[in-house]
Amino acid sequence: MQNLAVDLLWQFVLAQSGPASVWHKSNLYAHERRYREDLRLIDRLAPSGPILEVGSAPCHMTALMQLCGHQAVGVDVDPERVADIVRHFDLDVRQCDAERSALPFADDAFACVLLCETFEHLRIDPAFVLSEITRVLAPGAPLLLTTPNVYSLPSLGRFLLGRSVADPLQEYGKLRRLGHMGHVREYSAREVARFLTASGLAVESIDYRSDGMVRGWKRRLLHLAYRVVPRRFRREIVIVARKATSGPRLDPLVPVVA
Repeated sequence: MQNLAVDLLWQFVLAQSGPASVWHKSNLYAHERRYREDLRLIDRLAPSGPILEVGSAPCHMTALMQLCGHQAVGVDVDPERVADIVRHFDLDVRQCDAERSALPFADDAFACVLLCETFEHLRIDPAFVLSEITRVLAPGAPLLLTTPNVYSLPSLGRFLLGRSVADPLQEYGKLRRLGHMGHVREYSAREVARFLTASGLAVESIDYRSDGMVRGWKRRLLHLAYRVVPRRFRREIVIVARKATSGPRLDPLVPVVA
């Protein structure tokens, strides 16, 4: 089922010619392996009910979950920028600025929530986003969160070369080019876990995986390096947490003005 879903997504992406076509192609090329690993994680978590993806665009993972038989729902700050894929796969993607507005769902509505490669993009109020995720999760239901590891070998290498983790000009430029912020801040696993615990979520597991975006000789070099250093120096943090309490129920710091 997963292979068929990925093939169908690639067929759609390769046929694109609109404004979002470059984004679709580069994103799927860079993240296909991560999508596959996240789908396998979801299968192991075995949620019985709807799954919410926060920060859905470009909606590849939302589409893959639906194609694999899951009841997938997405939220995004501007779904219109990826309207073609939403229409093509008949996706349920709601408009919501998750840092400034409450998620448009009832309490305890979801059997699982995904916050994958999104936490590092939050620039206003990550605590509010997690508060809302906790609210809409059913008791005991899992959150799957993935985010770049600030202490990964590639990040440490950039620090040693006198470079920042991400180029600020490029990352802020994504607001105009893509409609969302780039990497505002990257975190350690301990920092993310503190956010989750403060939001009423109990951390079940923390793991690390290598970066699927690296290609060629850099990938081969990293593969050799990862064989001799602890896993905590790999590029991606993968955390599973479950709703333990109702959480703090925060209000947004910068609410949307009607």
